[in-house]
Amino acid sequence: MDCITTSWGADTASRRRDMTVVASYGMVLCGNSDDLHHRYRGRIEKVKFGVPINEAFAHDIPATLLVLLLKVNKEGPLKKDIWRAPGNQAQVRKLSHIMQHGRLVNIANFSVYTAASVIKKFLSKLPGGIFGSENEQILFNSALNNADADRQRQVFYR
Repeated sequence: MDCITTSWGADTASRRRDMTVVASYGMVLCGNSDDLHHRYRGRIEKVKFGVPINEAFAHDIPATLLVLLLKVNKEGPLKKDIWRAPGNQAQVRKLSHIMQHGRLVNIANFSVYTAASVIKKFLSKLPGGIFGSENEQILFNSALNNADADRQRQVFYR
């Protein structure tokens, strides 16, 4: 299986037969290289806001959402209150629109606060929440009814 890594700002794309690590923000596609070039030429998957999580992540985490998560993971610990402080609302709307239409975006043009706000917006629009209403009820019942910490972990990690 080939992994093709494209890093924006770099002049070349590298191919490896092992796990690919990208130092800068980029796009990582794994699979048969001929199939990849045909399937992904000139397009990015669209991020669907307001759909159940199993539909939003039907194939995998959408690339633009993953890049936002990576940006927050990289820059977030260096900033204060990224999950509380709002990003620029015009930029949040713009970035959300770009993601919903599957267009390429230069994430360096957006602050970590804007990235965190878009992630929060995506998560808040998931119907039933991250776990879904049924799984959420199971977790709450487990917390209320089971004093045994090991049993609670088993329910949570199932």
